[in-house]
Amino acid sequence: MKSLRQNLTLSTVAATLMLVGGAAYAQPVAQTPLAQPAQTSGSINPNRPSDCGFLANSATQVLQVNEDFASVNIAMSGSSGLTLLIEGSNGFIECHRTAGSTANLNAPGLLNRGTYSFYVGNSNAVPTNYTLTISQN
Repeated sequence: MKSLRQNLTLSTVAATLMLVGGAAYAQPVAQTPLAQPAQTSGSINPNRPSDCGFLANSATQVLQVNEDFASVNIAMSGSSGLTLLIEGSNGFIECHRTAGSTANLNAPGLLNRGTYSFYVGNSNAVPTNYTLTISQN
């Protein structure tokens, strides 16, 4: 009986770890150097208030920069009022907002080695369609 309980406990722990591990990788992960642009698109219902508008609860895209410096271009299009929050593992935080009725964003820049999470949002907490493209120069 003790052996059966131990097996059930181990099975439960293994299943829990697989579920937790799977949740951690729910968003796409891209790694530099990028052979081709990383692109995600869809619709979000942003409800998490922040200094960068209302954001989705989880990152839309994760980028692992494996070089000392990566020259990237971040382009986003979609619904009016789009915002984009980028958080890096090295303390990097940057917010981009589309202006007026324009729903396009283009942000070139340099990223240091580390992991960056991209959160799509909207300044008005309304359902938002988006396409996010990250390319390396």
